[in-house]
Amino acid sequence: MLKNFYLTAIRNLLKHKSYFLINISGLAIGIASFIFIALYIINEMSYDKFHSESANIYRIHVHGQMMGQGMDMAATASPMAQALLNEYPEVAKVTRIKESGAWFIGRGNKKFNEDGVLFADSTFFDVFDFKLLSGDEKTALINPRSVVLTQSYAKKYFGDEDPLGQKLTVEQDTIFYTVTGVMEDVPDHSHMQFDMMGSMSTYKFWNNNQWVSHNHYTYITLHEETDVQAFEDKIQNLVYKYVGPQVEQFLGTTMEAWESAGNSFGYYLMPLEDIYLYSNVDEEMEANSDISYIYIYSLIAIILLFIAIINFVNLATAQSSSRAKEVGIRKVVGSSKQKLISQFIFESIVVSSLATLIASILVFLLTPNFNQLIGKEIAYTLTSSIWSIAILGALAVIIGVLAGFYPSFVLAAFQPVHVLKGTMSSGAKAGWMRNLLVVIQFTAAIIIIIGTVVVYNQIDFMLSKNLGFDKEQTLVIRRSDVLRNNIENFKNDLLKNPNIKSVANAISIPGKSRYNNNAYMTEDAPDSPYLLFENRVSFGYAELMGLEIISGRFFSKDFPTDSTAVVINESAAKALGYDDPIGKRFMNQDRNGNVFYMPIIGVVKDYHIESLHKPIQPAVLRIMYGNQEGYAVVKLSNTHNIRETLQFVENTWFDHSYNKPFQYYFFDDDYANLYRSESTTARVFVVFAALSIFIACLGLIGLVTYTAAIRKKEIGIRKVLGASTGTLVKLLSNEIVKLIVISTLIAWPLAYFATDYWLQNFADRLVISPWIYISSTFIVVFIGSLAISFQTIKASMSNPVDSLRQD
Repeated sequence: MLKNFYLTAIRNLLKHKSYFLINISGLAIGIASFIFIALYIINEMSYDKFHSESANIYRIHVHGQMMGQGMDMAATASPMAQALLNEYPEVAKVTRIKESGAWFIGRGNKKFNEDGVLFADSTFFDVFDFKLLSGDEKTALINPRSVVLTQSYAKKYFGDEDPLGQKLTVEQDTIFYTVTGVMEDVPDHSHMQFDMMGSMSTYKFWNNNQWVSHNHYTYITLHEETDVQAFEDKIQNLVYKYVGPQVEQFLGTTMEAWESAGNSFGYYLMPLEDIYLYSNVDEEMEANSDISYIYIYSLIAIILLFIAIINFVNLATAQSSSRAKEVGIRKVVGSSKQKLISQFIFESIVVSSLATLIASILVFLLTPNFNQLIGKEIAYTLTSSIWSIAILGALAVIIGVLAGFYPSFVLAAFQPVHVLKGTMSSGAKAGWMRNLLVVIQFTAAIIIIIGTVVVYNQIDFMLSKNLGFDKEQTLVIRRSDVLRNNIENFKNDLLKNPNIKSVANAISIPGKSRYNNNAYMTEDAPDSPYLLFENRVSFGYAELMGLEIISGRFFSKDFPTDSTAVVINESAAKALGYDDPIGKRFMNQDRNGNVFYMPIIGVVKDYHIESLHKPIQPAVLRIMYGNQEGYAVVKLSNTHNIRETLQFVENTWFDHSYNKPFQYYFFDDDYANLYRSESTTARVFVVFAALSIFIACLGLIGLVTYTAAIRKKEIGIRKVLGASTGTLVKLLSNEIVKLIVISTLIAWPLAYFATDYWLQNFADRLVISPWIYISSTFIVVFIGSLAISFQTIKASMSNPVDSLRQD
């Protein structure tokens, strides 16, 4: 029976080649799109699961409230790890990781400013399963000044030599680290990315007893039988045992009194497997994604697949009249309805299997292009597991059943008496279900297009919004601290170039995460700390960045007392409760316990120090002591002769930098990287929006073709009676246009709720204009009309004599 079904299916497909090609093309593209997005989602959901004990590994987070300001961060105190291991039997293993900015690494003439440098405890390889290719994972990070390199970076510095036991210089040519291990490159689907891992024991001051200073990432492995929620409740005792006494020491108040004032402090566990998609707190190692993107991509995948399936159903039901006599004869000679349904579903499975095979080939060939589109290499491919073949086979069967279910019932329901008498209604006219499916299809396409336009407009809004500072024509040079005492000479020499307007330096700049989140006490309320983002800057920084002063003044060399003064932003003034903060003072203690004061001399208009995902935080600017690690910022007066200007800056750098590498970027270009996830989403939307319209238009072309064929005599009669080509085109197109209008009315509210959900990820968001909806609908109508115009014009211009001669 199956052999007969198979031969009948092949014969029918070869008989209707154009129908077959349209169907197979639409299904193949839809399935390929579904597979690509499914692989991407699997990759995103697989982050950090390659560690054997990933389900039992957690990162400790700090959260709380201080003077009405929320606190939620991924970093914890240095002594946290040892206290957990010593005092809680639920903890099987523990390790700390520390990020400490960029480091100058060298070997001979090879010197680079490396960002991918982390430091960890010797237990790092006990907790995580990063594979060591050489070296001993138990001892690799025990001794001070030990470093483990990834395979790529071992090649970068040592070529084909064995790096084990060899030396690298770190920061200075007189400081040597020993290579104690080489590990495989960190997989892309790891939330922590690094190229070098140094030993935490190198810097003794990192191991301290400061429970109110959070600079380490603490990871623990719990025993499998641990009740995680109960353990999380238990570790709150650490707050009162260790944090409380230090709060009392620094603030002069008890923990109970501090909490009764509305403040809070505590810890919670973040599962390792959830960090990438669910953790977007302060002090993250890397910029994580968000689970909302998984929902969005899943929806797109399902929509594209169903658009392709709807194409199949529409074309199959439209073609029903061409197979009516076949069904009638089969019923007359004794074929049952169940057998006919089985035959047509089998034919559908054959088509979906061929489409799945073509889709798999497309995925295999286009994977490099897809990786480039999403900006990362997906870890899982169709060849990653033998189960992939089984899943694809199951997918083909499921799609075949879904696509063939309704058409098979339509065909099997034909009555042989009506069919053989020629009194049966044609499939193209009995098409209420087909119209419904077309509406669903174009509703989905319009939603995707509106989503694409909104994403692009939000990105444009973020990049063009007045951020409160000027990032244009600004050159940023990294690691200005290597200039040491030459920093002022370097600035002065740069200003000799007429193309350079001003120069300043700072520990951090907007968009970078080098801001310290410090507690500040005011003279008015010395026992109530406020959390403020702190940046230390040189004279002239505020003017160069275009910060707007709204009260008081900026720092000036004319006022020696500015060495202890501060400038705050509007949000800080509001958090402090000051209507006029000028002259108010912060107070602090030095290491000897001596109290000193920091007067507020100015208030700047709020500006974004982070991306627009986050609201503007209370911030404070202070004058930098000496020359600290950070950035030199060069404001260009114009962009003429930019190459010559850059060469001048580089030469001046080498005159003062003790031969340290010169690394720079343009501020506006780098700032755009804050929205890399959104840019990727926009690119993906554009591609799949185009594919959704393409698939939908394939179905339209097929529908119009069959409609024109069935209404051939009607068209001929109308032409004989004087109907013009334009009238006939309108006749054939009217129904499709009406369906698109109905789709629009359904799509608009759905698109609004979907885009509003996505826009909730941003503290600053665009106001969606009605023109976005109107233009998106126009695009669909225009492309749809273009797709069907050829067939409608062809049908309307055919010779009526030919159609009227037919039986």
